[in-house]
Amino acid sequence: MSLRDQIQADLKAAMKAREKEKVGVLRVLNSAFKEAEQSKREDLVNKAIKKHGVKKPSSSSEEDMQAYQQALDEAFAAEGVDEAAVLSDDDLLSVIMRLVKQRQDSIQEAQDVGREDVAATEQFELDVLQAYLPEQLSREEVEAIAQEIIAQTGASGPKDMGKVMGPLMGRLKGQADGKLVNEVVRDLLKG
Repeated sequence: MSLRDQIQADLKAAMKAREKEKVGVLRVLNSAFKEAEQSKREDLVNKAIKKHGVKKPSSSSEEDMQAYQQALDEAFAAEGVDEAAVLSDDDLLSVIMRLVKQRQDSIQEAQDVGREDVAATEQFELDVLQAYLPEQLSREEVEAIAQEIIAQTGASGPKDMGKVMGPLMGRLKGQADGKLVNEVVRDLLKG
């Protein structure tokens, strides 16, 4: 079962169980997926238009508009825009991680100003979202993988942090918090 199918099934179950708060979180998640998919589609459409040189007609006659629409359809079909715009599970994980990060930041801000009620609500949402992320790696596991990447890239100091972070974050996709990964790499490269 894909991640999206699992979330849909959980949404239906939460609706049947009348879990209003969980339903709300899952609807926000679905909206975020649709927004990310729309953004990806728009990028693909713009690339297809540019690549195939499709230009808007100078007149709005029915003939010109039909020719323009046909050129657009051909460009989109040639580039596979509709199929490519569908988010993969990795893309979905990226969206979930972004929402998780937002909730973590909101919890911190709410606690800083003494709004425990807001922090509790955000914590509930965070817990629901984290259920869809892979199990998080420990600091030691992140260090071991980071050391592998450092050896592969030949990174030797803080200036090489970028060389390490890209491949490492790609490999740890959803399995570790970015702050932790950054901290581990910084520690490993300064010594």
